[in-house]
Amino acid sequence: MYHDGKTAVTCRGQKNRDEKAEKRIKYKEGECIMKRNKLVSIAAITVALGVLATGCAGGSGSSKSDSKSSGGTKTVTVKAGTGANVKPYTYVGEDNETTGYDVEVLKEVFERLDGYDLQLEVTDIPSVFSGVTSGTYQIGVNNFSYNEERAKSYLYSYPYDKIGYVFVTKKGAPEVKTFAKAAGKSFEGQSGVSVTTAIESWNEKNPDKKIDITYTDADTAITLQHIEDGTTDLAIIDVAMYNAYQKEYNYDIVANQISDDDAKAIADNSYAYYIFPKDQEELRDKVDEQIKELKKDGTLTELSQKYFGQDTAPEDDQFEKTPN
Repeated sequence: MYHDGKTAVTCRGQKNRDEKAEKRIKYKEGECIMKRNKLVSIAAITVALGVLATGCAGGSGSSKSDSKSSGGTKTVTVKAGTGANVKPYTYVGEDNETTGYDVEVLKEVFERLDGYDLQLEVTDIPSVFSGVTSGTYQIGVNNFSYNEERAKSYLYSYPYDKIGYVFVTKKGAPEVKTFAKAAGKSFEGQSGVSVTTAIESWNEKNPDKKIDITYTDADTAITLQHIEDGTTDLAIIDVAMYNAYQKEYNYDIVANQISDDDAKAIADNSYAYYIFPKDQEELRDKVDEQIKELKKDGTLTELSQKYFGQDTAPEDDQFEKTPN
């Protein structure tokens, strides 16, 4: 499903911000004074008591609406940006809700974090990166892999998934397992993601063996359709994505495992992470604490089996230290 525009989704279990805004009572300071005056009529006293009740009660109500009812601490809204077009990691479902493995893991993290309210916003990938850089988004969510260049601009969480890449071509077309074999062929991919960046780097280093890049923000389903109908020659996607789309659409395409050398050109390791602005180390650390708990209590395994049909939770030693 191609999703255009921006969609805001509030994490389940959190109070709706609009509802809280409607309930919020602005307290305007004033004098709630009852003067003792024998000449004041009973009606005037009644009015004064009414002002006392409504005015002073308004201040008390405002205090409660600005904080969580349990601990009295204010709720901090955290905005997360996602492309939502890489099923089964992050996508917009038929109910118009953003979901997928990456999203559901993050929602579970914030279900366990007191004092935080998660909001998801769907946009294009370049806007996810620029939004995290500017602080518009406090988290970037899109099955992001780790590389040293990107780590100069963003903080990384603990990994929450293991990933592996495959070349996808039309059934019956020549087999492609390396960038060298892909030379002269057409490739479709999103701007700014690790796969496309790796091909751009290949083209710079090998001008006589360039791969023709077509940039797109379309859902992966469209890209795979273009391979099937011959519009484009190939794509490089995660194996879990390939399996998910084939199960749903059964395209006339095939997948081949990418070579180890080219896989390392795409990412420094085979894990997926959330990214944060450089000044959000405290938030990153709180998220990390919960990801580690999700690994420990089996939630990562449960969710990965639900979305991938297998356990893709990272090994225990991956939760000892963050990449940066």
